[in-house]
Amino acid sequence: MTTTASTHRKLTQDELLAEARERFGDDPLKWAFICPSCGDTANGDDFAKALADHPRQHPSGEAVIASDVVGQECIGRTLGALETSDEAWKGRGCTWVAYGLFSGPWEIALPNGRTAYGFPLAPSV
Repeated sequence: MTTTASTHRKLTQDELLAEARERFGDDPLKWAFICPSCGDTANGDDFAKALADHPRQHPSGEAVIASDVVGQECIGRTLGALETSDEAWKGRGCTWVAYGLFSGPWEIALPNGRTAYGFPLAPSV
């Protein structure tokens, strides 16, 4: 299937996991996603490193970990893009999120009947 980073696609969580494993193997930190806004590709390892340098917390006070954000946020949010204007940001990534005003582009049907939104998987290397 050929898609662009902004093409809407609906799939189940099991389908997403199977496709990610087929492309990248069983380690979720190796699964890479493409930001539909800026085109940056980031995986869980990239987010783990970024969060080590720029720690974040959930409203509950718990630390944000890579699996909380990979595939749903552009890495620029973790690296500091929110601390300046989009025009002034010169670092990697941008501020885009899959759960924002413009959700997706991937729509993932969860086993509990709810829906989550995510970025598309990157091509395998």
